[in-house]
Amino acid sequence: MKNKLSRMKLNKKTISLISAVCFLTLSINQCTAQPDLKEELSCYGFIASPVKCENVTVQDQINCKMRHMVNDLLREQIPVYWTTIDLTAAVKEMDESEEKTEMFFERGAFIIPFTGDLTQDIKITAIIGDYNYSSEIETISPIKIPVYALIEQIDTQVYLLSEVKLAQHKSPITIGEICFLEISRKCGFLSFELLKESVIAEKLNNNEFNVLTHAGGGNDYGTFCTEPAVFYKLYSELRYKEIKAVREFVANGGGYIGSCGGANEASSGFKKGPTGPITFYFKRRAYNPKLHSIYVYAIADYISVNQPDILGLIQVKIVNDAHPVSYRLDPITWDEHWGGEGIFHIGKNVEVIANFYNTGTWMDDTPCWISSKFGNGNVVAFSPHPEVLGWKSKKHSKDHIGRTIISNALFFTTAEEMTGLQLPHARPLTFIEKIRYETGDIQIVPDAEGIFDEIKNSISEAIGEITELNDYVQRLRNLIGEIADKKKIDLGEEENKAFLGDKSLQVTTKHYFGLFIRYLENTTEALNTLEKIYPLLENDADFVQQIETLKADISSRVAEIQKICTQGYEMCEDYEKGLLKYQQRPLILSRVKEFLLTDKGHKFYWHIYSVFCHIPQVYFNSLKFLRTSWYNYEAGVIDE
Repeated sequence: MKNKLSRMKLNKKTISLISAVCFLTLSINQCTAQPDLKEELSCYGFIASPVKCENVTVQDQINCKMRHMVNDLLREQIPVYWTTIDLTAAVKEMDESEEKTEMFFERGAFIIPFTGDLTQDIKITAIIGDYNYSSEIETISPIKIPVYALIEQIDTQVYLLSEVKLAQHKSPITIGEICFLEISRKCGFLSFELLKESVIAEKLNNNEFNVLTHAGGGNDYGTFCTEPAVFYKLYSELRYKEIKAVREFVANGGGYIGSCGGANEASSGFKKGPTGPITFYFKRRAYNPKLHSIYVYAIADYISVNQPDILGLIQVKIVNDAHPVSYRLDPITWDEHWGGEGIFHIGKNVEVIANFYNTGTWMDDTPCWISSKFGNGNVVAFSPHPEVLGWKSKKHSKDHIGRTIISNALFFTTAEEMTGLQLPHARPLTFIEKIRYETGDIQIVPDAEGIFDEIKNSISEAIGEITELNDYVQRLRNLIGEIADKKKIDLGEEENKAFLGDKSLQVTTKHYFGLFIRYLENTTEALNTLEKIYPLLENDADFVQQIETLKADISSRVAEIQKICTQGYEMCEDYEKGLLKYQQRPLILSRVKEFLLTDKGHKFYWHIYSVFCHIPQVYFNSLKFLRTSWYNYEAGVIDE
């Protein structure tokens, strides 16, 4: 019968006693063999392979949870390898059955070997167990992912994965960065920070980040500048510094993933069209890592060309299924294209991954996904928007494809290629069973009241302020519509691009406000769970100190969010006064359009958008700390 102590709050003496009994016969590298079959089998580590899914189903959720597991392991400094060739391995289910079987694993499987270090091997097994059979910190019933114990040596080709530390280029136009953010949340890439283009030169570095993602759009240099001379000065100075910083970041080993305009930025030049004049054409000179260009990043060896005619859901054809970006994708797959760049003039340093397929345009059979080296860094460029495909489940059921593409690209651009992998360290299968026995169903004690009450109250207040600001913005939008109807003004394409111009308000602010609130609510859920496990770790001085650091970080960010909301409300009032003045006087069409496109709307757009520099980190930092605290507690139950 299972020891009931494992279901109660465990003190250190109790844990030590249990551990001594459980591991009396174990040493770091070996265990005395017993005649029973289970004792004769050894485990060299674990293997997990993404499953095939045709649409947004449980299979897609399994794959997302598997990426979560891999990212949790990497954050704990546990080596994870990504296979580049198919292999067949002898494996066993992670339960008490004695059966083993030979299984085929397509390339793209994840291998987590034992390290030979007892503490790390316990943590590996405990983390994988949380995903494979039980997790006490999940707020809902978790989906169990298939992970197998490797019970024989293997020799295969792999990439050594790194924890993805993602810097996201933040643009005033595209919503692509929000799609990258949501894919990161869904798949567990929780080290994520949004950087305005104007601060990239200051903040982008190879110590804090290892990949930059860029979903296209404009720049923010002239957002608050109406004078051409001021704009040019900002652009020429800041843009040059930004380009220099990005090129140095990639040349020093950082990764880069660009889609649409981000692919154009990565190129060594571009043209207006397939037969049009060359607008900006650097060719080989700009691609040299030792030189600094003055307009594009020039970190990939190709020239791009504008192709605005292909819109919406498209098909692409994989032409290099050995490239990691293509892992677990069908030969003919899907993407989203919204008038972005095509690719031509491929240089010798470019590897084509996929071509446009069946578009009915000149772009058929031309490259749409490429990979390129720049110095020590890997670059992946997508002419379409796979990140948008990966976050549009309400429109179609192919978003699992986008999540696969982006996850593959993140793993690839931050990984280290290896010639081979062997597994020298083994544990008896009883090692897995004992850890499962002791950590599989630990009782989480009642809440430690008051630990996060003040912060949760602040978060609740911030949610209320965001809701109030959202209501005000919607009122402004209705007022704009009333003025347009009264004056018989057609808000055309340019006006709709303005932040407070009709449709764009629906697409941007209303949706963003919903995301703001959801992330803050998720933060509260993570803090509620942290409160429940706090009594289990309150005697750990490091844990208590880290709690205080986390509280200070969250409090600072929430205070900044509230400040931005207050200022945003004042900006709304100012904007409303201007609208009401225009409503009371005769207007000609050009005056109304001029007003809608004034810098007030753009200032407000960027002001609200800047909230997203804080809210994702509030949630991600809370969740990361929760998970690492729990895993270290589970490992400590055994390793005393």
